[in-house]
Parts: sequence; structure tokens; C-alpha cells
Amino acid sequence: MYNLAMISIKAKFKKMQPGRKLIIGFATIIFIGAILLYLPISHLDGQTISLVDSFFISFSAVCVTGLSTIDIGGTLSVFGSVILATLIQLGGIGFASFALFFLMLVRTDLSFSNTQLAREALNSLPGFDIRSLVKTVIVTSLSCEIIGAGLSYLVFRHDYSTYHAFGISVFHAISSFNNAGFDLLGDFKGLVPYQSNVLLNLTTSILIVFGGLGFFIIHDFTRARLSKNKKLKFHTKIVLSVSGVLIFLGTIGFYAAERGQITLLQAFFQSVTARTAGFNTMDISQMKNASIVIMIVLMFIGASPGSTGGGIKTTTLFTIFLTIFKIPTHHPVQAFYRKISDESILKAFIVATFAILVILLGTGIIFSIEGTKFTFEQVLFECVSAFATVGLSMGVTTQLSISSKFIIMALMFIGRLGPLTIAYSWRRNSKNIQYVEENILIG
Repeated sequence: MYNLAMISIKAKFKKMQPGRKLIIGFATIIFIGAILLYLPISHLDGQTISLVDSFFISFSAVCVTGLSTIDIGGTLSVFGSVILATLIQLGGIGFASFALFFLMLVRTDLSFSNTQLAREALNSLPGFDIRSLVKTVIVTSLSCEIIGAGLSYLVFRHDYSTYHAFGISVFHAISSFNNAGFDLLGDFKGLVPYQSNVLLNLTTSILIVFGGLGFFIIHDFTRARLSKNKKLKFHTKIVLSVSGVLIFLGTIGFYAAERGQITLLQAFFQSVTARTAGFNTMDISQMKNASIVIMIVLMFIGASPGSTGGGIKTTTLFTIFLTIFKIPTHHPVQAFYRKISDESILKAFIVATFAILVILLGTGIIFSIEGTKFTFEQVLFECVSAFATVGLSMGVTTQLSISSKFIIMALMFIGRLGPLTIAYSWRRNSKNIQYVEENILIG
């Protein structure tokens, strides 16, 4: 009976839509991670954390967010830190990518369901060689993290013992590349003590940017460089252009908003990290209102499709803005001599609308639960940070009630998987029925 039940479950799982498999996979990893983090071996002597906080940290790690209800550096043991780093790696690169990579190592034939699951997880374009992309994902991730750990060690070795500095450096590199925002420095101080360290700031920023661009971009850029006759794909051009503009405008915006209270390096770092990384070299709660608005906008936009970051994504922003400016002129929505499909335009508006509704709903619920404990600005900032899997906070996370923590967990989960993945995972095939078209009054 047991064998028959297992065969039946496996058969149902194989027939399941890739989106549902991703949801189940992420949920399973979160559950296992929470149990491991709850174990006494995961805590320093004299430290304990509740089961709810264990789940919160596991959610935050797998969803590569970085929000934390506990002092990570002052609570987790070496074992706990390794578990946390593993959860970040699995959440950032994707468990499907790891599974497919190991299958590629031991055998050459891969099932259609396995490749489809990896394609869904990496948000790969149709028809793209998923095997080649998975190799790029693994090789790029490990290479960037190893180099990043080495450069970070050159900084941390001056303040910590060799063993401790090595551990912090490896964890920091993994957290940075995967846009997670966790650190082991303790006391919730983040990278504030290193706000003037050029090497650590640039190393962290480069890791964040590489992780946030998306693996497809890295693969396409490498392919184009190795072959002189091949040009960058349309998607790559959009991502690189929008990412560059956002980093530049964010840097100028922060520098101007703080009116000389911060250095250009700090402004640049906050512009990069606000796009889903979650590190900070300054006290967020002390920033001016203009800077908070800029940060909320950057967090909401987020990184690029198929990356370790969240948000509505750079391509969504590009498509929406281009559509708004082109439609009134009755010109086709095009860029770089390519027309953007109607399906892509519709998806962009769906993603943005869904994101706004979910964030507002989460903000409203938490605000009603917490009452006057926090300002609306603080709660909105927290919800945007959670949905966009950023991890920045205005000091709200540690003071949340249990009910509010569950709301933040839900926002992180939805934001990491993406609105379309969740929506498509539950859709059913409908009959091909044609309806009479009608116009409605708009505006």
C-alpha cells in the first residue's frame, strides 16, 4: 500500500504545473530550514529563538529578503549560520537549478518536466537552451561568491580573527550575490561601520548588481563577447539600459536629498542595495523623507527577471513607461528596433497592478493590527521591502506582533515567486469561447 501511495504521489507531481512544483518546493525548503534553525545546535550558548521567528528567518532567507526579527550575528552559531547561508543559496539560485545541475552531472537525458521546472524557476525565455543557462547559473554564482569572499576577507581580517573573518566573508559574499541582505556583524548595525571602506562597498555593490541583472543577461553577454558576430538580445539591452539609469538616478537622488550629509560612495551604495539587496551603510530610520520615497520606488522596481532579486522587475517598468508614452501617439510600442508584444505589455500591467494591491492590502492589515505603534510610512516601507525581497527596514521588523510577522512572511513568499507564477500555477484550461467585443468608457 505504501509503495502504491508513493507511486501515485510521484505521478501526480510529474503531471503538476511547474508553478505549483515551485511553490511546493520553496515551501518544503522553508519548513525544513525553520526546523533546523529552531534546533539548539543552531544557537549560540544562552540564546534561543521562538518557532515563529525560526520560520520568519527561514522565509526571509529562502525568499532572499534579509528582514530579521532577531540579531543574526549575536544569536546563530556556526551551524546555524551555515544553514542560513544554504537557505539563501537555495532561494537565490533556485533549488530547481541545483537539482537539474546535479542531474546533468550524473546523466545526459533529462525529462521534460525537469527542464520545464528549471525554466520556470529561472524565468527563461522560450526556446532558450536551459542546460547551457543552468551551467551559467552555477558557474557564475560560485565564481562571483569565491572572488567576493576573497575581497571581503581583505577587509574583515583587520577586525576579526582569521577563522571568524573567513566565515563572515564567505557568508557576506553569498548574501550579497543572492541579494539577501543578511550579515553576521551583529547588533543590527549592518555595514554602517564600513561605510567609508571603498573596497567592501564596491565589492558588495558589484556582487549585488551581478546577482540582480539576471543569469540570462550574464549568459547572453558572455555569449556575445565570445562570438564577434553575435549581438546582445533585445531583453539584455533593456535590462542593462534600465539598470544603469536607475543606479545613476538613485545615486544622484540620494546625494541631493540628504544635502551633503552623506558621501557619493554612500549614495551610490544605497542606490544599488535598495533595488533588492537590503544592506545599509547608514541608519535608514534617520534618512530624510525624500530619501525614503526614493528608496520605496527603487525597492518596488527591484531587479531583473531570472535574477536573485525581487520587485516588479526592470523590464516591467520599461514596458509600462514605454506603453504610456507610445499609445497616445498611436505609435507601436517599440525599442531598439523591436516591437514589444501585446502579451508582454498585458503581463507588465498585471504584475504592477497585482504588486500594488498586495502591498496596500498587507500595509492595511498590519496597520490595523499594530494600531498607533508605527506610522503609515514605516509600515508601507516594511511591506514594500518584504514584497520586493529587499530586507531594508525602518526599525519595524523586531517589534512586529505574531500576526504581522505572518503577513510579512506571505508578502516575502509572493514577492519571491512572483505574481505571474502564483497566478498561472492555479489556472485551468478553459474552453475556447469567443465573446462579442464591446467598448467601455475609460477615464
